[in-house]
Amino acid sequence: MPPPTPSLVRRALCRALPLAAALPWRVASARGPLRIYHVMSFDSPWRWTDGQFAGFKEGLGAAPAEYRVFQMDVKRFSTPQAKTDRAAVAWRDIQAWQPDLIYTSDDDALGYIGRLRDDASPPLVFSGANRSLADHGLERASNLTGVLEEEHFAESVQLLRTLSSQVRRLAVISDAAPHWAPVIQRIRARAAAMPGIELAQVDLTSRYAEFQSRVKHYGQGHADAVVYLGIFNLKDDSGRNMPYKIVQRWVTENSALPDISFWIDRIHHGVLCSVTISEHEQGLAAGRLARAILIDGRRAADLPILPTVKGHPAISLARARQLGITVKATELLSSEIVTEFEWNKAAG
Repeated sequence: MPPPTPSLVRRALCRALPLAAALPWRVASARGPLRIYHVMSFDSPWRWTDGQFAGFKEGLGAAPAEYRVFQMDVKRFSTPQAKTDRAAVAWRDIQAWQPDLIYTSDDDALGYIGRLRDDASPPLVFSGANRSLADHGLERASNLTGVLEEEHFAESVQLLRTLSSQVRRLAVISDAAPHWAPVIQRIRARAAAMPGIELAQVDLTSRYAEFQSRVKHYGQGHADAVVYLGIFNLKDDSGRNMPYKIVQRWVTENSALPDISFWIDRIHHGVLCSVTISEHEQGLAAGRLARAILIDGRRAADLPILPTVKGHPAISLARARQLGITVKATELLSSEIVTEFEWNKAAG
């Protein structure tokens, strides 16, 4: 029997393509375990990034999967050029490995990897995004969905006020990374809706010395408590990034104001309390989106991009003792309790 002519092959492919497009990605590609390429904005080991990844695996379910992980490590590679270079390395690996899906965690991985994609790229699912797709220039990107990271500001302030009822005036301070702009916008809006709460000051700085000066200033009667956002991009006098653990330890040793932030790692490193953004919930939601795409055959564009809503209360008993704050039994029983500063554990 003679081989089919090219025209017959083309016609057969044309008939098959609509069927393949309707099938789940995995069924259509059918080459063994799922291949998932995970790009972390930050690094591992770290509870925030590792927790998202663990949640993602849980959300994906029992489907056999092979993972490859790339750490952009933007705490060290913090300049735009360094991030571009790191993303380029990851993208070359993605092109060589040809995964079924790309999973990014946090804003830098989403933005830098997202802008390298085109319509033929694998679907992308993200978690931990503070900025919108429009902020990243990805509002027209195809085959992309994910999970937004929105802080539990009102809930964190309420928890703070159960520990320190005199808190009225809040100072907000952050490094100047662009993804904090929408966070500050949300905080302003939510603070305005809270009776008895005032944003006394909002400061952005990229200089560690200025950060230290502002924190000391707040303690001179200019605020009742401090909200800490970004601390990964504070540079010393030589232009090097200050390790965030050193920054947080300095705060505990030089500020007598109660404080909040929105991530569990900050509580371990000296922030008083927070209703934290759950890294597990972020990853879990992203994993479920990936499953909908890869297993159920849903289109990424049809899956809504939403924030997680479940927060995780946490209190640093070490910081409370340092500030002379008594934590009531109700809060002890309803929150994750961190009994000592992380650096004391390391010393022990």
